[in-house]
Amino acid sequence: MNIFQRVNAVRKVVKYVQKDKSVDTGRGTYRAVTHDFVTAMVRPAMIEHGIICYPVLIESAMFPPVEGAKQSRYEATYDFHFVNEEEPTDRLTIRMQAHAMDNADKAPGKALSYAKKYAVLKLFEIETGEDDESRVQDSGDFPIEDHLAAIESAPDIETLKTIFASSYTAAGKNPVAQKALILAKDTRKAAILKGESNDSAK
Repeated sequence: MNIFQRVNAVRKVVKYVQKDKSVDTGRGTYRAVTHDFVTAMVRPAMIEHGIICYPVLIESAMFPPVEGAKQSRYEATYDFHFVNEEEPTDRLTIRMQAHAMDNADKAPGKALSYAKKYAVLKLFEIETGEDDESRVQDSGDFPIEDHLAAIESAPDIETLKTIFASSYTAAGKNPVAQKALILAKDTRKAAILKGESNDSAK
């Protein structure tokens, strides 16, 4: 079988993974599926159908804690290669981005686990019952999408700082919205700095 047929064979075996962990958001909890549980469920089928998966780090960055926070933010981009064990040149590649917060040295491992979990879930189309798209919407009456759009359109660092400060204050004590704003700010900051670096190199 080629890699597409092998992936389809795994899809026929593993159709659903039950959420196994309770996650505290500060405003309540939700159920989620962990990397280890996904691995435990999918690994036997991948072995049976001859699929090897390995990650390649494309780029990564560690951001210092924002004012008032204790944890640093790490973000990375990985390519996950799903390879036909009988013909290694026959493969599928999925590129995933991930980030993680930690006050020690665990953030890179957390980000890799997160990215691998979702690469597997999405490739094999495994249902989990999670509603990833709606989590940021749990923001009360705070218009999160408007603030995220403003942050993402900031043309320079100084403007970004001003918009972020205003949005973060407006979010009040809404931890879900605050985390989303921090993520958007850090992502936009990295893009602006990368753009400046590219311009200076020309």
